[in-house]
Amino acid sequence: MDRRAFLRTTCAGMLLAGGGMAWAQSTPRPLPIIPVTDLTGGIEDRVSLALNLSSHDFGTGVASQTFGINHDYLGPVLRAKQGQTLPFDVTNNIGDTSTIHWHGLHIPGEVDGGPHQEVKNGSVWSPDVPIVQHASMNWFHSHMHGKTAQQTYKGLAGVLLVEDDASLSSDLPKTYGVDDFTLILQDKMFDGSGKMEYELSAAVFEDGFEGNTLVVNGAIAPVAQTVPTGLIRLRILNACNARFLSLSMETGPVTVIASDGGFLSASVEAESILMSPGERYEILVDMNSVETNALNVSLDGEGGGFLANLFGGNKTTTALSLNRSAAKGFDGAIPTQLANLEPPQPADAAVTRSFQLEMDVGADLAALALAWDNYCGDAGAMAINGQPMKMDGIDDEVRKGDTEIWRISVDDQLHPFHIHGCSFRILSQNGGPPPAYAAGWKDMVHVEEGWSEVLVRFDYEATKDAPYMYHCHILEHEDCGMMGQFTVT
Repeated sequence: MDRRAFLRTTCAGMLLAGGGMAWAQSTPRPLPIIPVTDLTGGIEDRVSLALNLSSHDFGTGVASQTFGINHDYLGPVLRAKQGQTLPFDVTNNIGDTSTIHWHGLHIPGEVDGGPHQEVKNGSVWSPDVPIVQHASMNWFHSHMHGKTAQQTYKGLAGVLLVEDDASLSSDLPKTYGVDDFTLILQDKMFDGSGKMEYELSAAVFEDGFEGNTLVVNGAIAPVAQTVPTGLIRLRILNACNARFLSLSMETGPVTVIASDGGFLSASVEAESILMSPGERYEILVDMNSVETNALNVSLDGEGGGFLANLFGGNKTTTALSLNRSAAKGFDGAIPTQLANLEPPQPADAAVTRSFQLEMDVGADLAALALAWDNYCGDAGAMAINGQPMKMDGIDDEVRKGDTEIWRISVDDQLHPFHIHGCSFRILSQNGGPPPAYAAGWKDMVHVEEGWSEVLVRFDYEATKDAPYMYHCHILEHEDCGMMGQFTVT
């Protein structure tokens, strides 16, 4: 029996004997509406984000110890406009060093919020973050080296919506909390008393931490929302540490209008969409002809890890129930044209780079990874191109303004790959074309079978003191060394 097979068999026995308890609401609770900080009308003062140690009841009746950003769990939805500069004051009160990374933003490395921009407990980080890209759904989360997984799981995450003139004038639902909703999807594990659990082992590092309970905006699913007649817009973030989620609708197809980096060229209908940790999609739900509909989530995620099979495999649960009221809401039609996206041009690439994600690199590199402050528990280290993450090492040097092709492969299982400081177009995913809903601007790509290739251009500087990261977005893999860094000069 090889090492991975041994870990799977041993862990399965332990979980079946005494694993965390799966929870679900017997009656759907109202959807928690995450408070929004709308900055699109202008910014009069610095924007305060306080990282706090707190407690939160997810719906078990017992409060769990959590982190929050201006709240007891998670952060606000920030709404900004292209052309603004956001003057943040990030205050750290969690009792440990942390960072806040602006995932998806096209910004210089010095304000990217990666592991080089540490915020010590009791101190304040004050970056001025320029918003240059088109309308898109982005997010912010801890990127503390070796502790990203634990800190994000406990609640250091929030959403940043970028609007532009086109999105603000578009014929789309945009009344927040009425016909336009932000959904943060996560999987959690709770003990028998109802407290949130997070425990690491060598086996958990193999697949990343996967819970058995679906949580929406900090509340155990299912949740419900009454909506007006018309189109409803759902902006969805998979904020799980490791689990891929397969999303479908109870009635009708999933109608996708935007991916990580902004609007698609036209709406795309799909039977289901597969979301990796860190991915975002926007969908429209037509509530004109149905009284109820539901967003369903499969916790198996088609390859996110063996732990899912212990809880029924292929388990589909309702995340959000939508109930139509008599009120008239957005009466527009599903758009046929959204953004003017030119086909990607691989011939524009000046450089091609290859990246091999490696799950088990042996004892020698495991010792190096530990010496370089990666955290793998009792597991073997992980690497990219034979090298675990090293904070004072630069793995690649990119020339500003160049277009490049990045080719990514893996030695085992399904991984989500993320590149800082940019959006890209997917040329191939797992050796074939990407699904139509992933053919727009992205900053995440799935990697499993064959090569995944992206066409990317870097327009902002990242120096040796503040480099960009590329990494697997299974957060435990990132913490364990499956991450590299690069400069843009």
